[in-house]
Amino acid sequence: MEWDDVRYFLAVARSGSLIAAGRVLNTSAATVARRVNALEGRLGARLFDRKQTGYALTESGEAIRARAEEAEEAMLAVEREALGRDLRPTGKVRVAASDDIAAHVVAPHLPEFRKLYPGIALELVAQMNLVNLTRREADLAIRGARPTGGDLVMRRAGAWPFGLYASKAYAGAHALRPGKRNFSQVEIITWTEEWAHLRGGPWLAEHASTAEVALASDSRRVHHNACKAGIGLAVLPCLIADRDPDLIQLLPPADVLSLDLWLVVHRDLLRTARVRAVMDFLHDVIKQQDC
Repeated sequence: MEWDDVRYFLAVARSGSLIAAGRVLNTSAATVARRVNALEGRLGARLFDRKQTGYALTESGEAIRARAEEAEEAMLAVEREALGRDLRPTGKVRVAASDDIAAHVVAPHLPEFRKLYPGIALELVAQMNLVNLTRREADLAIRGARPTGGDLVMRRAGAWPFGLYASKAYAGAHALRPGKRNFSQVEIITWTEEWAHLRGGPWLAEHASTAEVALASDSRRVHHNACKAGIGLAVLPCLIADRDPDLIQLLPPADVLSLDLWLVVHRDLLRTARVRAVMDFLHDVIKQQDC
């Protein structure tokens, strides 16, 4: 197999979906399907069972997956070594962050970054899923929890505080005031089940367990707009919510949540000039904002 064969095969094996694999590889599902079919033709073996629920590895597919991952790791190690010796602050740097941090912490400072580093093409991936830095799904990540595994270098950049908010109209209609902790007669806005462990989800489950769920969403932006519309209380980032004149903070971060923000990079890329430049810039941005 060629290197591209490995990439396409593993993307489908890991995601179980042509569409999801296409998103990882920045290509279309049709292209992924064509490449997988061509690989099966060259090998003379069926690697996936095509099911309504997605693509599942066959026995032959399982047999070559381990070898494919060994080949992937060897190739990625070569790429990281080559990038690590690149001393010029030019080229593309892919940064992964959650949607709220990408939009409200990073994006406002992009004009300043472009002036400082016109030779660096920044690619900002805003998603809730954690990217795999070892597999080069991103060069650098901003995370709200300190990673515990992998050959990664971590640098604490600041904090990301959250408070409990309601629209002023909702607070007035329900006699809510800052500091009040009885949430039995209110509605809340929280995460969908698969993200219930995230930012504010556990706090709401513990402190507002008797409240009615008005909305569950996998988007922090939806949480904010729904709260602003007045359908219930939400745990929101203070940097964003405090700037909204339609919202009132009921409880501060000291009573709700504050996350440490970590800049994370694979050790092999730390010597790359463009990655180091982006990492230093983001550290200064987050620190200056005192997020």
